[in-house]
Amino acid sequence: MNPLHIKGTSQYPTITLDKESKMFFFSGNSLPEDAKAFYEPVLAWIDEYSKAPNPETVIRFRMVYYNTPSSKLLFQILKRFEKLTLLGSNVSVIWEYNEDDIDIKDAGRDLAQSIKVPFKLESYKE
Repeated sequence: MNPLHIKGTSQYPTITLDKESKMFFFSGNSLPEDAKAFYEPVLAWIDEYSKAPNPETVIRFRMVYYNTPSSKLLFQILKRFEKLTLLGSNVSVIWEYNEDDIDIKDAGRDLAQSIKVPFKLESYKE
């Protein structure tokens, strides 16, 4: 399965989805004009990955800011990984937030309550 790498900009997040290296990482800003179109290849990649997932999948998020359309797509991404958990896969999420960013911390806490996946909040210092 080919990895998916999206290089981030001020408007788009950096995304690395790589089954072989066990790297599942989202970081930066997410402000695409058409969030659905931007995240479509990500959702397709996860759907393909779900057919034969690794024994353990750890997804890391280090988001700085994202708009409402992006939040809906991030939720869809997490729901797809939740499906893997419900099918018996070992999946967990690490939500990293700048220790001074209450909004991103709260967003992570809200997501943690909305999905059935082990979810860990971790702060970092810029």
